[in-house]
Amino acid sequence: MNAPDSPDELIRAAAESILRRLAGEKVPEAALRSVVHMVDNDEAELAVDDLARAIEYHRIRIQRKEYDQIAAAAEQLGALDSLAEVRIDRLIGD
Repeated sequence: MNAPDSPDELIRAAAESILRRLAGEKVPEAALRSVVHMVDNDEAELAVDDLARAIEYHRIRIQRKEYDQIAAAAEQLGALDSLAEVRIDRLIGD
């Protein structure tokens, strides 16, 4: 089991939060579930990148907490370039 602040758990929490929040809406459910699957397969760094790209591509509004979880995971994994490149921070809509 991973620690609550591990990159795996942070990414999973953000992806699942977005899925729950947008339930019933037309969202890229498959892409978000794919992120969770990557985490399950120890591919957290790829999951950060895919999650950021899915958010940006589909213009998913994210909450500050979700962004903070993604950013914390990216920082721990040395993958902040993924967030800087995609700039999902502009999609934060508390």
